[in-house]
Amino acid sequence: MWTRQLRRIVQIAILIFFALSVWHATWSGDGKPGAPPRLLTADPLSMLTTLLADGLHVLSHFRMALIILAATILLGRFFCGWICPLGTCIDISDKLIARKRRKARGQFPQLKYYILAAVLLATLLGSPPAWILDPIPLLTRTLSLFLYPLAVAGYNLGVTHGRGILLALGLRVYPVETVGFSLQSVVGVMFLAILLLGLLSRRYWCRNLCPLGALLALVGRFGLWKRQVQEEGCVGCGLCYSSCKMGAIPADRPHVTQTAECILCYDCAICPRPAVTHITLSRRLEKGANAAVDLQRRHLLAGLGVGAAYAVVAGMTGRRTDFSPRLLRPPGAIVRTPQGPRPMTEEQFQHLCLRCGACMRACPTNGLQPAVTEAGLFGVFTPVLVPRIGECTPECTACGDVCPSGALVPFQAAEKQNDIIIGKAVIDENTCLAWQKGRDYKLCLVCDEQCPYDAIQMQEHGPWAQKRPHVITDKCTGCGKCEHECPVTPIAAIRVMRVGAEG
Repeated sequence: MWTRQLRRIVQIAILIFFALSVWHATWSGDGKPGAPPRLLTADPLSMLTTLLADGLHVLSHFRMALIILAATILLGRFFCGWICPLGTCIDISDKLIARKRRKARGQFPQLKYYILAAVLLATLLGSPPAWILDPIPLLTRTLSLFLYPLAVAGYNLGVTHGRGILLALGLRVYPVETVGFSLQSVVGVMFLAILLLGLLSRRYWCRNLCPLGALLALVGRFGLWKRQVQEEGCVGCGLCYSSCKMGAIPADRPHVTQTAECILCYDCAICPRPAVTHITLSRRLEKGANAAVDLQRRHLLAGLGVGAAYAVVAGMTGRRTDFSPRLLRPPGAIVRTPQGPRPMTEEQFQHLCLRCGACMRACPTNGLQPAVTEAGLFGVFTPVLVPRIGECTPECTACGDVCPSGALVPFQAAEKQNDIIIGKAVIDENTCLAWQKGRDYKLCLVCDEQCPYDAIQMQEHGPWAQKRPHVITDKCTGCGKCEHECPVTPIAAIRVMRVGAEG
């Protein structure tokens, strides 16, 4: 049927568009502001959780999500079948592993609703966990932290080993700087695990686990776009039931459609007889359209209990004051006040951050990395600056430009001169070459020469007037250039510390 082919074309086009938007979410270097990957701002679950966590003002970041939510209420759960890029990846993977799947196993379609309940309650209690399972941030994180480094490595491998062929074709291309991220293998394993769930059934993730799918199912189950069956023409062959990858058609009642589970994919439009007057717009609730969602109170309470437990534990760690002294947030982690920008509290930052990885992908020096332990257990995957890997370039504003949720706000490069403070540099006199005594002393000027803010001053010490570096605290912004360039290894002799932890 032509509509199935149209859906596949739309799916592939949106997946390509999404991947390109992640690829291009970076610093242009010409002063033009970037933009977040578009589908992140069209994610209703991200919109709802950030709204519950931080108030109505976040809606300005999610105008497209409001449109998607309104369209779902009007039409039904079309987003999952036509737009969701993770759903498209799962469809492609399911095709590849179809021969290894014997039959559908382990189906718990109500589980996603209990997961959604846990997510929303934990968010209301101040500890949003949606980033773990929300498909749009999850796939963005996969593209940014796992697939992008692999693509760069593959490009460099091809350019290095195919140089002769490329030169013969008149192409002069060169390797680019490699990138890498902490936890990128964890991100890759999570993504592959979701795809391998297809061994149990088609769209296993979407049917049983996806909280965004659960949200769209609840709000779209009365939509006007629905499957309709002429019951008197149905011979009960079961083709529509076996073709439905979402389990929206009961085996014993093929004329019935569970509208909350139907993603309007047209896969059931293979009826050998004209029994299916397939998906059409209709204001009336057809006899075969079942909009009910069968939830068990006991399981729902269990889901709420899990959400409450998560919020309690996350709240205990999120309000700590003893975070790692190396917890350096990107320059966009600020709140604008009449007195000027101030650092965002750690609690507010973790509430707003989707852990999508867009800011890390955009960072031109690869210095932004996903947190491992610096921000506590529930700050994992939030962005931190690791100066030893890459400094915060004075001209760059990428992290604030590409953040979809307001965890990082747009800023001007000039604000990094005085108003935005990432941290403060501290010199370890025990390891600094210029602070050694006697024969071990070496005249090292690297940090002074490299500092873009003139925040390091060489002062003369001792009877031999040996020059040693000193940090001018009022000028230091914590960009990390000095730490990145310090020749002392493996730990630099000058390190940037979180404000308040530099003593």
